[in-house]
Amino acid sequence: MKSALVMGGTGNIGVAVTRRLLLDGYDVTVLTRTPPAENPYGVHMFIADRGDDAQLESVLRNNHFEYVVDLVCHCEAHAQQDLRLFPCLRRLIAVSSGAVYGPLRAESLPIREETCRAPVWEYGVRKKAMEDVFLRAWLDSGFPVTLFRPTVTYGRQRTIVRQIGSDNSWVTRIRRGEPIAVGNGKLLRNFLYVDDAALAFSGAFRHDVCEGQVYNLCGLKPYDWEAYHRAMMRVLGREVEMVEVPLDLLRASSAFPLSDMIVHNFIYNGYYSGEKIARDIPEFRALTPLEDGLRKTVCWMESRGLLVLGETTDWEDELIAARRAAYIYLSRRGEEK
Repeated sequence: MKSALVMGGTGNIGVAVTRRLLLDGYDVTVLTRTPPAENPYGVHMFIADRGDDAQLESVLRNNHFEYVVDLVCHCEAHAQQDLRLFPCLRRLIAVSSGAVYGPLRAESLPIREETCRAPVWEYGVRKKAMEDVFLRAWLDSGFPVTLFRPTVTYGRQRTIVRQIGSDNSWVTRIRRGEPIAVGNGKLLRNFLYVDDAALAFSGAFRHDVCEGQVYNLCGLKPYDWEAYHRAMMRVLGREVEMVEVPLDLLRASSAFPLSDMIVHNFIYNGYYSGEKIARDIPEFRALTPLEDGLRKTVCWMESRGLLVLGETTDWEDELIAARRAAYIYLSRRGEEK
């Protein structure tokens, strides 16, 4: 039986990958920082913190794995550590990020793997440095690595992505019939349900052509953000108003938790090409329609009490009120002229 290690195997993508590898006949070991409440798949479990080098190397020493998936490789040091820990294996898949491309200029659409990497956001900068270590190792010594760059992979998460961030308040607002704040609703993004993403991992282990390659891990069809939010409304059975809030107003708000993801990524079209991954990994298919995937996500979150109907969202009310006040002011100015 083929042996596989999934580092970060209890997270959103990690659970899906673990399940997929088990179905494909692998003997799976999961590395996680904290023990899960249950181990429903009966996999071997190693407990170690990726940030504690001595602890991690102690746990993995004297264990040989043919295949490794590293979902918690976030920087150059982590990549160097993988090279030390796994000198002899058949394939390692390291998970990078679409953030390595940096600001997504219109002339780059669709964003292909050969697009220049010019990240300005720290997360993307660190992921690029990680990629560079692995790609040099493949060129210099044939280290058998495959790199995946996910974009928006949703499914089993404590918070669910929206255009202006990642939180659950927008879901509860829709349920209450309240308007939600959005950005430019016509901007494109690839969304991928997590169980579909897992097919790419098991497929990449089968194909030698994937060695030394980088792939966008994304839904093969882009949607605009308006379609995404409306799909969630259909899941919840409630249609609400979407109020477009420009970036300048988000910046001006003292209450809104503005993140680098919004400033450097979600203000652009995020239309990634999936041609290369579809060509090299024929097992990979984005089979789950967006609405079905969101419905499964909501069910999973509800089963864990993550969607609280009484949750307060004062910052969103403030943003919407400010946007409406600005619109009224500009309208009046226009009438005066």
